[in-house]
Amino acid sequence: MIEGKNMAIISRIETKYADLTKTERKIADYISGHASEIAFKTLEEIANDIGVSTTSVIRFSRTLEYEGYTQMQQSLQASLMKKVSLPERYDENYELLKRDNLLNDLLEAEIESLKQSAALLDDENMSRAVKMINSANTVYILGGRNAFGVAHYMAANLSQIRRNIRLIDGIGGMYPEEIAGAAGGDVCIAYTFPRYQKMVLNLLTWMRAKGVKIILITTFSYESIKHLGDVFLCCGMPAGIMMKDSMVSPMFISNYLFNRIMADDYPKTRLALEEIENLLDRGYYFGI
Repeated sequence: MIEGKNMAIISRIETKYADLTKTERKIADYISGHASEIAFKTLEEIANDIGVSTTSVIRFSRTLEYEGYTQMQQSLQASLMKKVSLPERYDENYELLKRDNLLNDLLEAEIESLKQSAALLDDENMSRAVKMINSANTVYILGGRNAFGVAHYMAANLSQIRRNIRLIDGIGGMYPEEIAGAAGGDVCIAYTFPRYQKMVLNLLTWMRAKGVKIILITTFSYESIKHLGDVFLCCGMPAGIMMKDSMVSPMFISNYLFNRIMADDYPKTRLALEEIENLLDRGYYFGI
């Protein structure tokens, strides 16, 4: 009857399918066959594609026991990111990659993810993160695979304005030694995105047990890792084109966090920058 990946939304559809109205079955059939497209389209686009009203789509999402279309879509996004392998994502996106307007497609996807990230930013959470970092004894920064580049970028910037910044890079498998001294009063900024790495989650579990406060920079569908974080800074991730998750939005969040940290404590930032500049003046650059 209904085919699709093993997703929560598909299971809900299969359970309720026999009791759905004609319009609801039309929506259900479309969702089952176009899951990867629906996950990143607006409500209006989906309704137009199916040929129903937006109200019908919202009612359908509530029939599946979601609060509304947004929650249903978030559930679908989370399922896709967790379940779809890299070869599958490549196969799904291959036709898009060959299009003549790939440059504009990528640009629009990144811009949309940045807008979504800005909309998701919670000022209270951001303020909490800034206070935690500025009062921490040591700040650990962690990111695996393609998120490591953003973690390194954040560590490089923070090291210019704060002391005791430690990038967890795991060179030679030295992860245990790098976090062995972590304790209460410390903070860890961690970048982690579906599909979540066991190594990263294991390190966060250990650090949290030691009393380390965790700031997670992740997607807005973080229910499965909610127990690991104290503060969540969520960002949108562009999809539908790229095989790999883009780090543009996490970089944007990092830049904003970094500037908020500088703005929160002028004396500490100014002193740290003076110390760094004194070191750089000792023959670090060419005198030209």
